Amino acid sequence: MPPPRRRKTGAAAAATDVLLSLLTDVLDDILGRIGLRDAVRTSALSRPWTRRWESVPSIDLSADDGGTWKAPSAVDSILLRFPGLVRRFHVSPDKATSRRVNDWLPTLSRRGVESLTLKLQRHGKYFRPPRLHESVFYCSGLTVLDLSTCTMPSFPLDWGFPNLRSLILSNVMFLEEDGHFQLQEIIERCPLLEDLRLVEVYFQAYGDMEFVIQAPNLLCLTLCFFEEFGGILHELPRLHSAAISMWNYVDSNFAELLAGLVQARNLQLRLCTEYAWLGRWMAYLA
Repeated sequence: MPPPRRRKTGAAAAATDVLLSLLTDVLDDILGRIGLRDAVRTSALSRPWTRRWESVPSIDLSADDGGTWKAPSAVDSILLRFPGLVRRFHVSPDKATSRRVNDWLPTLSRRGVESLTLKLQRHGKYFRPPRLHESVFYCSGLTVLDLSTCTMPSFPLDWGFPNLRSLILSNVMFLEEDGHFQLQEIIERCPLLEDLRLVEVYFQAYGDMEFVIQAPNLLCLTLCFFEEFGGILHELPRLHSAAISMWNYVDSNFAELLAGLVQARNLQLRLCTEYAWLGRWMAYLA
């Protein structure tokens, strides 16, 4: 027979009541500072606390928060119960759960997400990264977009990233026939962009794939391509630092590429010819 459950002492119950008597803004600030995992655990304090964490204005949901949110069911539960803003959403789903990301994106696009990191994982040599839901383009409040190992969807109507300052694409595929122009348009629709990192970005189309990288507020640029890079750097007046890596290949517009970097104060150029060296370079970029 299990031992009887201890009842909460009068002092402990009084303490929780005192906390609830605080001003709403003060209590929201406390719950925001302790992190989402511990905020949810306050549900066990007493009946009045059961749903108190759901009333905070915004939350950050990240797999870095003790690993609590790696299970899709945990993410589902949070997004279902919490009606407010999700400022930060960072997940690294495994193979079994990677396609669940598309179940969450429509909800996130309506919750004012500001920082979105989706780091999906590779699985085998011929693995095709899953295609993201088009609602990723409706996350208009984003300031940071970090995508890894995925395929970009087609553009929906009326989209843009007016507040985006950091765009990171790693092992991302563009399967549209004009995928290189799709990348160009994404950059064009980020007028405040300051940090751009393109690492292992692939296009389905072959042949002439020239596109323009035009970002008047760009400060930092990272390019790492293992195939022909057709990007033309245009109007980067504020560029401070650039890191360019080519995989055993210098294409025909390399001189034009260098001409677009004349404003950079810190410039790194690397020609990668060995896989061991490539691993070190990728670790550096990460």
